[in-house]
Amino acid sequence: MYKKLKDNRGFTLVELLVVIAIIGILAAIIAPNAFKAIEKGKVAAAEADYKAIKAAALNYYTDTGTWPANEAANTGFVVTDNVTGWNGPYLERWPSKNPWGGTYTYKKGDSGSTLLWGNPARWLELTSVPDASFSRLQADLGTDVVKKNSDGTVCILISKEQ
Repeated sequence: MYKKLKDNRGFTLVELLVVIAIIGILAAIIAPNAFKAIEKGKVAAAEADYKAIKAAALNYYTDTGTWPANEAANTGFVVTDNVTGWNGPYLERWPSKNPWGGTYTYKKGDSGSTLLWGNPARWLELTSVPDASFSRLQADLGTDVVKKNSDGTVCILISKEQ
């Protein structure tokens, strides 16, 4: 008489739950690795910025016989600060932010550097650096080069008096 037409297309609820569970497990495995890769990229970017700023400071010193002053970031590195022998710009531009959204600040002097390195020095300060990234910077650049000052700012040595 009447034949019931059965439509067997589609997935059952159990099949859908199994697929969702597999996707969840894969996401749980992949997500931490993705975040580690992002953090590694930020550390690598900060190290590249540090090396460029260090090279600029050393080139400035080679040309002028003095170190750049503790002034606005552009002065001496990007635009002339009217020092005899200045042959810059030594940087194309000063980085506006570090990879964690903080700032880079070039410092020169006795007060902070003597506490950190024992001698007058020049260093780069980074703000807003997470502890895990600080540890990675120390592992990559050395514990004698990367330190934290009393307010938690990360300081990376450019050069110091011997």
